[in-house]
Amino acid sequence: VSGITLMSIPFFLLMGNLMSVGGISKSLFGFGRVCLGHRWGGLSNAAIAASIVMAAMSGSAAACAAGIGMIAISEMTRAGYSRSFSCATIAAGGALGPIIPPSITLILYAGLTQTSVNALFEAGAVPGLLLGFAFMAWSSFVSYKNNYAKEAPSPYSARWQAFKEAFFALLTPVIVIGGMFAGFFTATEAAAIASLYVMLLGFFVTKTLKVKDLPRIFWETVEQTAKVMFVIATAGFFQFVLLYTRIPQETIAFITTNFSSVTPVLLLIIALLVLMGCFMEGTAILLISVPIFVPLAKSFGYDVIQLGIVMCISLAVGVLTPPVGLNLYVMASITGEKVLEIAKDCTGYVLIMIAMAIAVAFIPELSLTLSTLF
Repeated sequence: VSGITLMSIPFFLLMGNLMSVGGISKSLFGFGRVCLGHRWGGLSNAAIAASIVMAAMSGSAAACAAGIGMIAISEMTRAGYSRSFSCATIAAGGALGPIIPPSITLILYAGLTQTSVNALFEAGAVPGLLLGFAFMAWSSFVSYKNNYAKEAPSPYSARWQAFKEAFFALLTPVIVIGGMFAGFFTATEAAAIASLYVMLLGFFVTKTLKVKDLPRIFWETVEQTAKVMFVIATAGFFQFVLLYTRIPQETIAFITTNFSSVTPVLLLIIALLVLMGCFMEGTAILLISVPIFVPLAKSFGYDVIQLGIVMCISLAVGVLTPPVGLNLYVMASITGEKVLEIAKDCTGYVLIMIAMAIAVAFIPELSLTLSTLF
């Protein structure tokens, strides 16, 4: 396993692990609550807004869902939200982790396709934010329909106090994404700097991180990194087998012979990725499918960056669909709620994600506009 791009993965994993004990998610949810709590679905919107910011730090679906879930679930259920819907909302917010930059999925895609990480991050920003806003709209609709309680509007003094408490946490995505987009540092350098920044926040600002926590955090990061890198390493052998058996070439020849337009091909790719996501982990699917789908899309003249975002969104659906949906099990382990009950309430979010994948596939401006500005 080699490549300077892949070196950023352990640092982003480290940052996610540091955030889980660094008190960052609590301040983010608190800020979202005082700003949005008076609306229909205010607490669910606050959880999603906090997830968007967390996603812009960790790049991991599970870390994002777990970090917000441990804080928000009790508050939402205490306010009258059903526990299954609360779990589904936070699980969906966590699904933004692999889409909004910095995304580990996009880093892997960049390494596999030799494309620019920054270009992929720029392409993922707008669809990720649009998904977050769509999730908020859906949660507000469900809350209105079920008459979930609204909080009294918070005074501006409380909002200002919550902003001050969340200020340093809100700076983290500015450092990571802003620094990369401005060209100050690479994805790997951004990940390393942000990990150090989050560690300092935990020690000196939130004061919830202790020196005795570091060995456990470092070891968890090593284990997570080893799992990801092992999958990447074995994918090299799989790619050799594909090339030796000429499966990609035969697939491209068959599809280009039978389809004159890229439209059915893109719909087929999205459908296959969503279906595979029900039974396999997203990283494994990415490493298996990229050697086939990327050359296929190129044969139709389709943009590789745009395809990366389509694949990323389609794969992220998998964390919300049983029987393998990772975020479903994360929320079930935190709350004790049944996985199938959470999955049932995730249906609306899943349909929104599939609709967004289709929209990005056929509207290039959704993913490629930012890359033309930077």
